[in-house]
Amino acid sequence: MNGVKALFTILGRHDEYMGHLNGFVHTSWLFRTSKGVPVEDLRGFVREWLRSHPGGKIYVGTDSKTRGSEVKYSTVVCLWDVGSGVWEAYANQVIEKPKDRFTRLWNEIMRSVEIAEYLKDIAPITVHMDFNSNPRFPSYRLYDAGMGLIQSLGFDGAGKPHSWAATSGANRHCQ
Repeated sequence: MNGVKALFTILGRHDEYMGHLNGFVHTSWLFRTSKGVPVEDLRGFVREWLRSHPGGKIYVGTDSKTRGSEVKYSTVVCLWDVGSGVWEAYANQVIEKPKDRFTRLWNEIMRSVEIAEYLKDIAPITVHMDFNSNPRFPSYRLYDAGMGLIQSLGFDGAGKPHSWAATSGANRHCQ
């Protein structure tokens, strides 16, 4: 059982996990390059990029933007080759606005973790979350839980102000 499935099962939401898994990477999310070219096979895209950039690193992050009764989530896979820049694949999804800010923010990390789980056998991954490490900000209330989830699944993690994949890469696509 993967970590995300275990979390949903512990929370008594196994049916929601199955819907989440069945509709996420495999069917409803279309990843695109930063130039807008569709990425038919995200795993193949990342593997091919790593073959061309053997020292490259993988970062995953998600951000969201509320518009009326909907929220747009943007998830990015940032492929960083030090000295050569960042390549990315991103996917957008618009859904009904969650009931509160914390649910919307938690949905961000769940999307990032799902993609990280999907890619984890390819190379080490760092998950960037849009939660602030500064207690003066509301998202700080989720910071420790988010880092705990990321690290318990075996990923490195980062929050604001060090989470550029979420706060810059994903943010750009959800505006």
